[in-house]
Amino acid sequence: MIKKQGALAFALLALTACSSNLQLPAESTSSTVVGKLDKTLYLRGDFTLWDAEPQYRMEETQPGIYITKAKFMSPGKVYEFKIADEQWSEGYNCGYQTEGQLTLGQPLIADCNTVYNYFSFKPSKKGWYEIRLDYRNPRVPKVVIVKF
Repeated sequence: MIKKQGALAFALLALTACSSNLQLPAESTSSTVVGKLDKTLYLRGDFTLWDAEPQYRMEETQPGIYITKAKFMSPGKVYEFKIADEQWSEGYNCGYQTEGQLTLGQPLIADCNTVYNYFSFKPSKKGWYEIRLDYRNPRVPKVVIVKF
């Protein structure tokens, strides 16, 4: 009986060792599905009178990454904005999900079905800033601002 249990344990151990070389399904090794927007988005804020202006059009610079630039000339002023299409359409009206105060280089999760949750940013220096919408994961879009 002990020999049978030992042989069974050895066989299970051998099978386990062999199975550790199995490859995971492609689905689990490739977890990023890049989102693609089918509408043009704009940076819209108090500095544009909330209009969709061509100079603030979000451009796709790599798959799922949309970028525009803005010149903020009043250090210490709070700038308020959203990323949205021309019609403020549902699914294309991106504001903050839980917090709206952007800090340089720190992404915040966006909610693209919000009406009032606009982002805010208070630059410490005047100059050009890049606003990025990371839409590689459409379930969790993120917004980040960087100075350049």
